[in-house]
Amino acid sequence: MINMEKRCKVCKGKKVSRDRKKLTVEIDKGCPQGEQYTISGEGDCVPDVEPGDVIAIIKIRPNKIYNRKGADLHIERKISLLEALTGVDFTIMHLDGRMVRIQNDQGKVIKPNSVMTCEGLGMPFHKTPYKFGNLFVTFKVEFPESVDGAQMAEI
Repeated sequence: MINMEKRCKVCKGKKVSRDRKKLTVEIDKGCPQGEQYTISGEGDCVPDVEPGDVIAIIKIRPNKIYNRKGADLHIERKISLLEALTGVDFTIMHLDGRMVRIQNDQGKVIKPNSVMTCEGLGMPFHKTPYKFGNLFVTFKVEFPESVDGAQMAEI
């Protein structure tokens, strides 16, 4: 028993107090969903017992533009019929912030639902950050309802 006059005002004699602490975890490049990182000795503490560990589990937030499958990235791009026939040339912002230019070979027609592979533009592989996956661009061709004379001349 602890004398009421001598007990701690913070813990009220329980020998334990609640505390909040912000922990920082450094995550590897290309880390997959569900990967666990252990922070030793930062868990709950009780008197005469060694503190526990905190386990951080990675949860990847979905992106509006990109879908991730392993180290590969997939995007879907809508293009007009004119672009499908004459070629595409556009830029996208990569997940790491750089601008990437996407263009097809001159004179090559893009078919609906065709996939273009951009090698090395995906995510870094986990545990080997110097190797990268691929970026796959799926083209959705939008066909017009009708074509007028001006559009025919443009084609």
